[in-house]
Amino acid sequence: MNNSSNKKRYIRLLIVLLLVAITTGGVFVFSMLGKSQEERRNREYEVSLVNALKNSYEGIEEVTITNPSYSSIPSDAWGADVKLKFFDGTSKEHVLAFDINSNKIRIGVYNKDDEEFQHFLNSKRGSTKSKVKVKYSNGSEGEL
Repeated sequence: MNNSSNKKRYIRLLIVLLLVAITTGGVFVFSMLGKSQEERRNREYEVSLVNALKNSYEGIEEVTITNPSYSSIPSDAWGADVKLKFFDGTSKEHVLAFDINSNKIRIGVYNKDDEEFQHFLNSKRGSTKSKVKVKYSNGSEGEL
């Protein structure tokens, strides 16, 4: 009888450990799925941002995107640090927001740095017809 009791305890322990392993595995899988969705969303927004930049400013040679962030409150907005390099040798870096609903680039224009960056961009009005080298926030590179 004592041997039977030990077997029941062993089976119960095995069931508990199995449930813990299954739960841990499930949490891991869902966290990985969430991360890949975030990466996919960031790539989509990064491509949209680069296309909006190309359609708004002329002479862009390279765009480097770092530190992406997404906020659903108060509105759907995505932002990142963006470095723009132009064919004339100039380059500027600034935080840009991308309004997902209107497909427009936003600059704060709340301080002197924002105003200077806006003035710089205004001097580059036009569109870039050539391919632009893009360095995405995940470290990959491409051309648009």
